[in-house]
Amino acid sequence: MSTSSTEKHVSSRGCLKSRRSRIIAGLVVFVVILAAVIPPVVVTTLRKKHNSMGPKSKVFVPLYVYPAPGAWSPLEDVVSSHPDVNFTVVINPGNGPGPDSLPDANYTREIPKLASHANVRLLGYVHTTYAQRNISLLRKDIETYAAWPKVSSNPDLAVRGIFFDETPQQYSDNAVAYLQNLTDFTRGLNGLGSDPFIVHNPGAIPDSRYLPSADSTVVFEETYNTFQTRNGANLFTAIPNSNRSQLCAVIHSVPNSVEGSKLRSLVKEARKVADELFITHLSTDYYASFGSQWSEFVDLMDK
Repeated sequence: MSTSSTEKHVSSRGCLKSRRSRIIAGLVVFVVILAAVIPPVVVTTLRKKHNSMGPKSKVFVPLYVYPAPGAWSPLEDVVSSHPDVNFTVVINPGNGPGPDSLPDANYTREIPKLASHANVRLLGYVHTTYAQRNISLLRKDIETYAAWPKVSSNPDLAVRGIFFDETPQQYSDNAVAYLQNLTDFTRGLNGLGSDPFIVHNPGAIPDSRYLPSADSTVVFEETYNTFQTRNGANLFTAIPNSNRSQLCAVIHSVPNSVEGSKLRSLVKEARKVADELFITHLSTDYYASFGSQWSEFVDLMDK
């Protein structure tokens, strides 16, 4: 039986309405999905942009804290809780390795604990008195550090490089030869690892011709105020023939008010130009203990 034209029109309209409903329902579902997916993506992108701290740097620690029980815990705790942060730690038992073949029992107990962490590199302290100290005395100090694993029969009682304090700023042929001699001597010894790490500390920007004889050089060891008044990170851009992988910065006496976003900005600025970095709010004995913002500093170095 045939259908009238009016019935066909009504049927056609019903079909169109049904199609429209399906299309609208599909659009609603699509919009709901977009609303669920896009905001997290946008937020994540913005968060990543906001959290960007630039290139990572190692935490540099002049550990002149005597290792009485628990005294090194603030360092050991952050080393354990930040496995993705690398630490370069300088130990100084007695203005060098000390007068004996091994340091005292507190050091022999605590050094292996630090050395056992894959993200820690220990360095032994020696001073050069601005390349004036008798070089045979320095060699003796370096040999003492290198012999620790053998003398103690403990492979973890070891350092993996040398921190040369009081290196010169002003250029001289004799000083360049002096420091290169020490570098060659250090790298030729057994007991300091396969590739001993060498750090120089002039405490300020030295003649760039000293840089090749070290893996890292402390080019800033000053107060927060000095860092700010000298235009911060721009201090280091003037060092010719250098790159950030060769540079270390130590910033102390940071005001207690520099925390949160202010500390974050300071760390970010210094990280741009220094591959190793130490920042402390302490203004006295700043290598003999840990400041109030120590953990916050390390947290920021993990960003």
